[in-house]
Amino acid sequence: MDRFYRGFIAGTAAAIPLNAWSLFSYYNLKLTDRRLLDWAGMLVFGSMPKTALQVALALFMQLVYSGFRGILFAFLVPHIGSRGVVGKAVIFSVILSFAEEFIVVLFKVPNLAETPADSVISTLLGAVLWGVVLAVILRRLEPRAGEGLS
Repeated sequence: MDRFYRGFIAGTAAAIPLNAWSLFSYYNLKLTDRRLLDWAGMLVFGSMPKTALQVALALFMQLVYSGFRGILFAFLVPHIGSRGVVGKAVIFSVILSFAEEFIVVLFKVPNLAETPADSVISTLLGAVLWGVVLAVILRRLEPRAGEGLS
C-alpha cells in the first residue's frame, strides 16, 4: 500500500472516533452546538442536514474529507520526519482545524461562521483525538522494510 492509500485509510479510520466524540459532545455533553456532519452538510447541501439521507451523505463526505486530510499528513511526514509523529499529527490537526474555522468565518458560511467557546473546546479536543489516532494508524500501516512512514 502506498503513502496515498495509507494516509486515506488512516485519516478515514481516525474520523470514526472523531465523529463519535462529535456526537457524544453534541448529544450527551451539550458542549457543542453542531456535529461534524453538520459542517459537511452545510458545505455540500448549503443547509444543515435534515433527512436521514442527507445525514448519511454528510457523514460519508466528512469521512472522505478526513481521508483527504490523512493523505496530506502522510505526504508531509517525509519532510518533517517520523520521530514524534503523534505530536506532529496533533499539531497538524489543530492547525488544520483552526484554518477550517477561519475559512468559514472569512466566507461567513451560514450556521458555521459564529462559534461559541464551548464548541471551540469540543473542536479542539476532537482535533487532538483525530491527530493521535491518525498517527497511531499510520504507524501501524507503515511498511515492514524499515522505510518509516514513506
